[in-house]
Amino acid sequence: MTRSKLPFLMAAFSSLSLTAWAEDDTSPGALNMQATVVSATRTEATIASIPGSVQVIDEQQIREQSGAGRRVSDILGQLVPGIAPSSGGMSNFGQTLRGRSILVLIDGVSQNSTRDNFRQLNSISPSSIERIEVVSGASSVYGAGASGGIINIITKRNQGQDLAFSSRLGLTTGTNLNSKGFAYELFQSATGRKDALDWYVSAGGVQRNDLFDGDGKRIPQDTSQGSNMDTETYDLQGRFGYELDADKKLSLSLQDYKDQQDTGYTKDPSNKQQAVAIKGLVLDDQPYTHTQAVNLNYSDADFYGQGLQIESYWRRADALFFPDLARGKAGISNNNSVQDVYGLRAAIDSALPSIGKATGNLVWGADYDNEHSRQRGDQYTANGLVYSKTGETFELGPDINTTTKALFGQMSWDIGDWTLRGGVRREWIESKVADSIAYGEIVQTGKRAVLPGDTLNYGATLYNLGAVYHLSGNQDVFANFSQGFSLPDLQRFMRDVQSNFNIQSLNAQAIKVNSYELGWRGNWDQWQADTTVYENTSDVTQFYDANDRVLRLINQKERVRGIENNLIWRMTDRWSLGGTYAWAKGETRQNGKWIDLPATRVSPAKTTVFVGYKEDAYDLRLQAMRLASYDAAAKDNNGREINGYTLVDLLGSVELPRGRLEGGIYNLSNRTYENAFAQANARAPYANAQGRTLGASYSIDW
Repeated sequence: MTRSKLPFLMAAFSSLSLTAWAEDDTSPGALNMQATVVSATRTEATIASIPGSVQVIDEQQIREQSGAGRRVSDILGQLVPGIAPSSGGMSNFGQTLRGRSILVLIDGVSQNSTRDNFRQLNSISPSSIERIEVVSGASSVYGAGASGGIINIITKRNQGQDLAFSSRLGLTTGTNLNSKGFAYELFQSATGRKDALDWYVSAGGVQRNDLFDGDGKRIPQDTSQGSNMDTETYDLQGRFGYELDADKKLSLSLQDYKDQQDTGYTKDPSNKQQAVAIKGLVLDDQPYTHTQAVNLNYSDADFYGQGLQIESYWRRADALFFPDLARGKAGISNNNSVQDVYGLRAAIDSALPSIGKATGNLVWGADYDNEHSRQRGDQYTANGLVYSKTGETFELGPDINTTTKALFGQMSWDIGDWTLRGGVRREWIESKVADSIAYGEIVQTGKRAVLPGDTLNYGATLYNLGAVYHLSGNQDVFANFSQGFSLPDLQRFMRDVQSNFNIQSLNAQAIKVNSYELGWRGNWDQWQADTTVYENTSDVTQFYDANDRVLRLINQKERVRGIENNLIWRMTDRWSLGGTYAWAKGETRQNGKWIDLPATRVSPAKTTVFVGYKEDAYDLRLQAMRLASYDAAAKDNNGREINGYTLVDLLGSVELPRGRLEGGIYNLSNRTYENAFAQANARAPYANAQGRTLGASYSIDW
């Protein structure tokens, strides 16, 4: 037996885990294989019929994990096995899924763009979410971005109430109870229904202040990706539905989300030995994330005997980054990245003629998407911690207009104890690159010169084929092959080139990923468990050419192999025990040998365990997460060494005569540590993560 096979076998026999599937079940984390999801197939399908790993995080779990100030990325980092822990800030950079990029959807609409700002998971308040569907592994169903999987965030909506309100007030602080370290949360929703019209509106806000590490010291800001400290967040949501008749419905969704930092602190630039927060920062335009979205959908359950779904959408994603580093003769500038996206998607669900006892359906349709991406930087002078605009603005890469057209078809057949699924998707992509002033030439020479634009065309044909064998009503085994891809980040590629660069020399092609997985899942009265072994491969990777100062696509093989396991044991009606385990090994082939990928691409092995106790009026949950140390990439000079750490949380809630009181103690042992993001990506010296944190909230439905 080879040494490379040992981790798979060891993990298969020794790991514990938590599966977050819960629908029509009163026990959090319970796996209900008959529960329906939409993310894996673009139409309703039971988990049992899907040949792949599907996880649903329900509203109760989201509420349990989301103390005031916590973000969606924090929740997913805790509950999803294949995702790294959260960065603890504005960004979800480094939170890949199975070592590949994630397609983030809100109500089925992509939040990804060709210019990836890594703010997608932190563009909605947890209080606005009904459930989160996670489909692990490459997917050809939705198109670009899903080379590692899909995270579909389903928002709250009217559940048939004539009139109902929900309120939530939360408070979080460090153990030191410093008045400067409190975070406040307020959430209010109202929903109603009258005749054919239903509606749901909500407003949520969070004020975060200072954060402290395990030693009681204020944590300094991360000036690369954005921090939690001294931020104000609001999330306004509205959903309106109108039933034209028993089969036809129109729905309109609106969102306005903003996460804005306003601080007088930053990391002391003069201290090279320790990350220390220093007061005195003067900067008018500070980092923010601002997302606005409008979705208008039409559904018809009986469109000539078929199901029809038409979705139209518009979205603006606006992100501002700190004026962080001086770049040659261009000096210091901030980075404002804006994407305007609109599109139309149509899908038809058609029943196929039965063949003997075999029954099937075909979901087919077309997608259209248009994205305009632009990126600018205002130049600053820095006098110590005082930043002043010079009045000069740079184009940080040319404006790019990308149009995507796609046709797809997904077929499913139930044949006795088997469910077979297969499909194909074809995408045609055109990127029009505008003329611009070459930022790379300003950096190198200080001169402004025109970088000619051009048009790039590329595309992808993606296939998927999988099978589920139903061993019994309680057990399934499945095998799946699926392809996904990511678009090249052309704007980032073009940021550092000079004016004589020919964009046709770019190896502009979709980064296609082949994903293979084999799994088993089971659900009994007291036990729920599943295990999946996977491998994904690609022939193309992104590479930074230091000589020409340009990010390139090169023909270089990569592979990621891993295992994910889940287990829950309901010991009694009141006690439950379980956890998760995920291990992955990612490699890229350079100079004839395989070397390990960095922790920004592949999460170190992660183990979670929990014990829960539930009474009629209250419940408690003690949970722990262990992130393993990781030095393989550092040994290959392809990343940094990661020192592992263990975190313990105590969570609970109690039903009051009116309303519900929830609370948590995060990092119960008050551990002083550097999180995976800081160790893998931040500039030294690395800042510590949060120490012990106390949170409490009161909510009431009325």
